Amino acid sequence: MTTAPPIPRTVWIASGVMALGGFLGNMDASIVAVGLEPMRDSLDVTLVAVQWVATAYLLGLSAALPLTPWLGRRFGAGRLWLGALAAFLVTSVACALAPDAGTLIGVRAVQGMAAGVMVTAGQTVIGLAVGPERLGRTMGTLALVVGLAPVIGPSVGGFLLAHFAWPVLFWLNVPIGLLAFGLALRYVPLGDRQPPPPMDWRGLAMVSLGLPLLVYALTGLATPGSLDVVLAGIGAAAMGLFTWWSLRVPHPVLQLRLAARPVLGAALVSVLLGGAGMFGAVLLLPLWFQLRLGAGTAEAGVLLAPMGPATAVFVFAAGRLTDRHGGGAVSLTGSLVVPASTVPLPWLGPDAPMWLVQTLLLVRGAGLGLSIMPTSTAAYASVDAVELGDATALVNTVLRVGGALGGALCVIVLSQGLTAGPATGSGWAFGVLTALCALGAGAAAWLRRAERAPGSASVP
Repeated sequence: MTTAPPIPRTVWIASGVMALGGFLGNMDASIVAVGLEPMRDSLDVTLVAVQWVATAYLLGLSAALPLTPWLGRRFGAGRLWLGALAAFLVTSVACALAPDAGTLIGVRAVQGMAAGVMVTAGQTVIGLAVGPERLGRTMGTLALVVGLAPVIGPSVGGFLLAHFAWPVLFWLNVPIGLLAFGLALRYVPLGDRQPPPPMDWRGLAMVSLGLPLLVYALTGLATPGSLDVVLAGIGAAAMGLFTWWSLRVPHPVLQLRLAARPVLGAALVSVLLGGAGMFGAVLLLPLWFQLRLGAGTAEAGVLLAPMGPATAVFVFAAGRLTDRHGGGAVSLTGSLVVPASTVPLPWLGPDAPMWLVQTLLLVRGAGLGLSIMPTSTAAYASVDAVELGDATALVNTVLRVGGALGGALCVIVLSQGLTAGPATGSGWAFGVLTALCALGAGAAAWLRRAERAPGSASVP
């Protein structure tokens, strides 16, 4: 254990501005989901069509991730973040003024791309500003603020829609974004411009096609159809070809060779499995409350609410612990807590005392707070400053693929098992979820070992 160096006030302010931008992008994804029904009525389209307002945003976000490292070198991470925030604000206004569903969906895709660039560029700015010894505390604060967005987004959206029409959901971004932009001009370092390598257009085309298709198709496999299977195959093939290509060319759009380094490779596996377990539970737990415990939709949401604050509190604490003990040790602790608190859940039935259910969920939330963020922090702390943009893009890409994969696995297994009854279906699905979490604990142990190996520079 070491004493973590202090963080200057100006760096805290810059980190807060990055957190505000991340909060904005994350809230937009959750708040718009509340407004899909009013949008459908106002724009006179089907529910299937209006769902693309949310889907286009997520696909645009995924598509933008691989391009961020090249743009960061070309313009500087801070300038790139400012440009992405400006694009996010412009597209927010365009969404609010969209005359029809087609325009709205198209602009939402561009808005999602701006949000994807903000996420990765913002993490790069923070990493460059604080250095590896202080990264845990700033990343913990960032995760705390950004993590609040999906918690309060639906409530804020519901309140606004009770008094205004759906465009208000996009107008809300403008004052928050302008505040962040003004603060960024004063406190956020613009970053150094470097001559970027030649653009790998072939690799960019492969990953820009494969990654959004794979994420979309894996999400759709939760309610499988022939088209989703075909899209998943195309996406997986494109990503496989992209991997092969990126390991052959000297300047790939994403530096996949970094994954061969012990600490970063272990962190990426941990992020993949942690994302799978986290997002798998996001889909599985509400269904379990309804199908197994007999709760209604609204009641399930209320019963799950305490897990969010528990995660927020412990992700904040995890930042400080990571700066002292290293990301692997902190992540391993949380990764052991998560499966331990998951195992008892499928054994509980409709007569289970609610205090026991809530206790398990609170413990699970605490474990999540300790497990996910320290792994990404360890990944960022293990690379040089010039490689940080590539590391942030890799981590965020792997996190989204893992989340889509975990959600698809859990829901597919649940739907297959429900033919034998709710108890059997939930038991099978929780078995898959527990296995993912246990594998995540193994990956965290691997990360801890890699950090402590001779020559590793990522342990404080």
